[in-house]
Amino acid sequence: MTNAMPKRQEIDVQLTWDTDILFPTPDNYKENLAAYAKQVTAFESNYKGKLTDKDTIVSALTEYEKIVILDSRLSHYAFLPLEVDKMNTELASLANEYDLVSAKARPQRDFLYSELGQLDEAFLLELKEEQPQWAAFFDAILRDKSHQLHPLQEELLSNFAPTFGQPYNNYGVTKFEDMTFENFEANGQTLDNSYVLFENDYELSHDTEIRRNSAAGFYSTLKKYKNTTAATYLSHIKNEQIEARLRGFDNTIDFLLHRQNVSRDLFDRQIDVIMKELAPHMRRYVKLVAKAHGLDKITHADLKISLPSEYNQRITPEESKQFLIDCLGILGEDYVKMIEQSFDERWIDFAQNEGKATGGFCATLYDGPSYILLSWTGLMNEVLVLAHELGHAGHFQLAKKQSVLSYDPSLYFIEAPSTANEVLTCNTLLKNNQDPGFQAYLISELISRTYFHNMVTHLLEAAFQREVYTRLDNEEYLNGDILCQIKLDVIKEFWGEDFEIGDDAGLIWMRQPHYYIGLYPYTYSAGLTIGTAMAKQLEENPEEVVEKWLETLSLGASLSAQDLAKHAGVDVSTDQPLKETIAYVGSLVDKLESLI
Repeated sequence: MTNAMPKRQEIDVQLTWDTDILFPTPDNYKENLAAYAKQVTAFESNYKGKLTDKDTIVSALTEYEKIVILDSRLSHYAFLPLEVDKMNTELASLANEYDLVSAKARPQRDFLYSELGQLDEAFLLELKEEQPQWAAFFDAILRDKSHQLHPLQEELLSNFAPTFGQPYNNYGVTKFEDMTFENFEANGQTLDNSYVLFENDYELSHDTEIRRNSAAGFYSTLKKYKNTTAATYLSHIKNEQIEARLRGFDNTIDFLLHRQNVSRDLFDRQIDVIMKELAPHMRRYVKLVAKAHGLDKITHADLKISLPSEYNQRITPEESKQFLIDCLGILGEDYVKMIEQSFDERWIDFAQNEGKATGGFCATLYDGPSYILLSWTGLMNEVLVLAHELGHAGHFQLAKKQSVLSYDPSLYFIEAPSTANEVLTCNTLLKNNQDPGFQAYLISELISRTYFHNMVTHLLEAAFQREVYTRLDNEEYLNGDILCQIKLDVIKEFWGEDFEIGDDAGLIWMRQPHYYIGLYPYTYSAGLTIGTAMAKQLEENPEEVVEKWLETLSLGASLSAQDLAKHAGVDVSTDQPLKETIAYVGSLVDKLESLI
């Protein structure tokens, strides 16, 4: 047997992130957790029922900022180590200690929102004008006023918050603790299989036997947990439905979009336009790649591979550092320092190990590092993932110019800085190396990673979500089999009749944790629409655009997603940026055809 995943304790520490930056020891963490509990209790005692005059409100918000910042540090220390070692019971115990304190603390601090929401609108507008550092915070309070419940009802909901988060926890238990994958045979070898190995390596492998055989084994395991995962997912949506109804929304989608401060037409436009207009370009691209690989047919297991190329060499984490500095250096000296800091201070977890979460993410502390999770393969695909996550890091490090209460922008914009980095990285490389073979290789990587991942994989998830929410709001019955059929129908609609999309493809919905974060998947395509436009502007006119782009990132949540895009020079009130992005993908496919 080969390719077994190492245990966490077997990993070179230089490939891991350093969470001791947050607290030097578990005992120090526990001391701060106890202090946090006392701080929140004092906050409730000092301010609950007393938010009636401006001086008291300003004092409360100043104290609340400190509470939010400490809570973020505690929660990241509690849960980041568990993300990379989910079977570690000591880490689970530390996380549980945070959960217990947080469950009690939440209603002790959340009264702030409900009490402010009860105040007169004119009074809140005066506060907003007098305290501009909290303008976005007051805007959110004002926006939510008409959907706010009685303070006692809000307190009850706040007390139930840990229960509402349980479906996501259950999903993680099923995925990381209960699921075990059988070994599979390929090319005369017996290979291990796992979520990380499949999603980060086998699914992208240019070896057809490894790719298809690993997929068959992977989905045979998922199928065994179909009904459990469906029940978990549907219970999560039921929670959202109940809250949407209580708050007076017509449907659950409108409730979730309200949280993002995004209108329904922007959500529907991303799905409808991409399903219709991007699909032909992607079908043409996949057929080109399949022909280059000499495939006898194109199955769903073949869709994510890139063009075969002699340039497809492995890159070490250390090599990727200089690589990305060279590509993203256009963003300025401070941005480069942030990249260097992320490597030198070990913000990044590169390791592949047993019990580690799948995919990638960036988690930024308002008063600390931006932690990045990867499972490093060394492929160009992974370099682009790192560029993506560093885009999040750069965004939130810059957004610290805002109050922690006006810091986190709408999900609609959140993927713009990350995807812009992916496009900018590839555009820089294409500009600097005119070799036809390299150009073909990199264009294929750009399409198969950046545009496939953000505008196909996540967009098909969004189309699936829309159908699921619509059916449930219409009081239709759903179960595991029906969810699989919905997913299969969406995939077949996008790819058409020339591809062999087997029933196993219907199980793909089980792989995505983003379904437990509301309407997150569609925002990847929205962000890439903005990101593509920004990368083009940065390349064509860096002297003027860089400063404007960095300024936009520093605005945090002080503007709506549409206004943030507009501030950067992209008007998403129309479909023009989206159509231009799709046309750009088409031009990449055209160029690839001419090169091969």
